[in-house]
Amino acid sequence: MQHTEQSRRRGGGALFAGMLMLALGTVTVASAATAGTLDDIKARGKMIVGVKSDFPPFGYVDASGKNLGFDVDIARLFAKTLLGDENKVELVAVSSANRIPFLQSNKIDIVIASLTITDERRQVVEFSEPYFLSGGLLLVKKESTVNSVQELDGKPIAVVQGSWEDKALDMLAPKSEHLKFGKVSEAVLALKGGRAEAYTHDDVLILALAKENPDLKVAGKPYMPQPYGIAVRKGDTLFNTWVNEQLAAIRKDGTYDLLWKKHFSDIEASLVRP
Repeated sequence: MQHTEQSRRRGGGALFAGMLMLALGTVTVASAATAGTLDDIKARGKMIVGVKSDFPPFGYVDASGKNLGFDVDIARLFAKTLLGDENKVELVAVSSANRIPFLQSNKIDIVIASLTITDERRQVVEFSEPYFLSGGLLLVKKESTVNSVQELDGKPIAVVQGSWEDKALDMLAPKSEHLKFGKVSEAVLALKGGRAEAYTHDDVLILALAKENPDLKVAGKPYMPQPYGIAVRKGDTLFNTWVNEQLAAIRKDGTYDLLWKKHFSDIEASLVRP
């Protein structure tokens, strides 16, 4: 009987030890997956970056199919610094809704896609220091008399799903109807077609859309300015530190100012420098 009890204890101890080793192994693998992104990029010889394809001047595609924009230029600078060649980058088109899930599922290494820093998002990604400051702004039809978000309370407003403005409307116009779209172009069509009284998104995009669409105009002033950040996977502090070092470097050597002039010179009077 005593022998049986001792065997049971040894068996239970072995089982516990095995489970502990499995748990520790899982933690080690998870840590390696997050801590080794820089090494993974170097070994692969290519940085995979999530960027917007419909958000000028941050990320868009020209008539020839080439990715352009402020965020795209930063992605290429990162690839040049890390891999010695700005073309050693794969640009993956992301939307406001899927950019963080793409990062979490390892489809991309990093998000450089006009991503507003919020406390909620900080729970699931590591954010860089802010590299841009943007407020929400309204786009309306040329004949509209709307001049503020508050005037739209109780009315349909077009938003892009996953955008910061979608949640901001809950505070500023709590009775408004949110018409959610996956693409910027769809939101603009809803406005032009009369389904929405206005379309709200980040000020830089709205200013660009107003220039491209003579039948539309900007209404009011930017509201609730928020910072943009570059995101890497949660716990990937080594990569995040590297990103912050690169942002500091391009500010110091004047590259940031050159990029600002290149992409925002025609609207900089309406913007706030971070």
